[in-house]
Amino acid sequence: MAQKLRRRLVLAAGMCLALLAGCGAHDTGSARVLQVAQYPDPDELNSQQDEGSQVYMGLCEPLVGLGFADAGDIRMRGAERIDTADGRVWTIKLRPGRKFHNGEPISAQTYADTWNAVSYGPNAYKASSTFSAIDGYDELNEDEPKRDTLRGLEVLDELTLRVTLTKPDYDFPKIIASYSACPIPKEGLADPTGYSQAPIGNGPYRFVRWDRNERIVLQRWHDYQGELPPDAAEEIHFNIYQSQDTAYRDVQAGQLDVLRNMPGGLLQDARNQLGDTGLFTIPQQRQITQMLIPDYVESLHDPRLRKAISLSLDRDAMAGALMRGSATPARSLLVSAVGPAYRADACADCRFDPDRARQLVAEAGGFREPVVIWYSNTGGGGGTEMSQVALAIANALRQELGADVRLRPVLPAQLKQAQNDGTLTGPALSLWGDIYPSPDQYLGMFREGGDGNEYTQYDNPRANELINQALGTGDEQQAAQLWQRAEDLILADMPAIPLYYPAIYAAHTPCATPETLGGDLQYYLTAFKCGPGREE
Repeated sequence: MAQKLRRRLVLAAGMCLALLAGCGAHDTGSARVLQVAQYPDPDELNSQQDEGSQVYMGLCEPLVGLGFADAGDIRMRGAERIDTADGRVWTIKLRPGRKFHNGEPISAQTYADTWNAVSYGPNAYKASSTFSAIDGYDELNEDEPKRDTLRGLEVLDELTLRVTLTKPDYDFPKIIASYSACPIPKEGLADPTGYSQAPIGNGPYRFVRWDRNERIVLQRWHDYQGELPPDAAEEIHFNIYQSQDTAYRDVQAGQLDVLRNMPGGLLQDARNQLGDTGLFTIPQQRQITQMLIPDYVESLHDPRLRKAISLSLDRDAMAGALMRGSATPARSLLVSAVGPAYRADACADCRFDPDRARQLVAEAGGFREPVVIWYSNTGGGGGTEMSQVALAIANALRQELGADVRLRPVLPAQLKQAQNDGTLTGPALSLWGDIYPSPDQYLGMFREGGDGNEYTQYDNPRANELINQALGTGDEQQAAQLWQRAEDLILADMPAIPLYYPAIYAAHTPCATPETLGGDLQYYLTAFKCGPGREE
């Protein structure tokens, strides 16, 4: 999944990590090794350059963690507490005695140095926008920056950091729960390129080696002061695959313990071959598949045409027969995990109503140009799924609306490049997920400067003001009403057409059965057990 970093008063300490019990499927002497899939071979390993790096998640202890029980479930990890009186000025108190794997102490200055370096535009860290809410960020990202430190960062003492934002934002603790906000040691800041190939962390596992196109090896760091049980896997091997299909076959053969985010196209085979004991459903609704319509595609600029496309689609059939029950229809731009702001039927034009669709097309004067649908085609299970969705949409537009539809399958890198460059010639199918559960992670792409906005280039000043008000209130119910009003304004223009929420599945061997879920099945926070009748 292409995925970017997208964005109660006093948060008290106390964190209980889910246990990661060692797996017996691949014992090496007395050391228990968990074999997992990495797809494909990454370019870099640190999260400041690859926000979704599962490898780096094991290397880092973030300041705070997400408990995932609800959208506001924040738990302290490297931080002892985080306080605010107004949502704009935040004080972070660190736990004492924390160190990097190389022995370097971690202080408030460590975080200040890291966040300044990552924010500074000329350093070209991909996760720079993590800190865009901090006062002074824009100055560090001018064409020729006159300063290289954030005005909003102040080291009060060895363990205390004060952070001033440009405006109140009660999502801030969630933002710094991101692994992109993890500390970087001095030698990593001095040599960012070398660090990205062999990162030094402060988390429960340390980096051992990276055999290109083969595996990445992490080993337990026994000096880690956070909560991790002694029977955790001694090593985690990220076996590198070019295809998720191949990884899935290795799970079948018992050569791989866990495959996260298994493509829906492989689900039926997995049900037949692995049965219920070899499949695990990750319960959080944290992803949405939608059709993003760039605002610069003039032929689809009329909201009536966008709504007509939406009304011509039978989402129940798409999620049921086409996706074989591995998805649920989406009639909102948000997901249920964001909390009370979510409404299951927020989108009035997300029902199946071909007659109304044809009426809107007629009112808009018809489709003046072919509708070109872009989508990522990687082949295999995941690529097959998106191809089927694109074909189903094309058939619906042809049959119900008489539209001339062209399909444009491209490689993932090509699609991302076209989105970033603003060169799409039509709507693009997109699987979008969050880094932390907040409405802003989903509505942010519909405002200038928001993460993902380059995909649509849509901006609505009235909705922006409501979003800023929602972020700036510490009252969850009041914020929910503001988010909903903003969503209504955006849906009136429909720069994105919600399609479905995909279910997230993991394929696993009997001795890697997830028991206590950590997040979206993060390997360091999930308890794995051996199934009935198997020896650990």
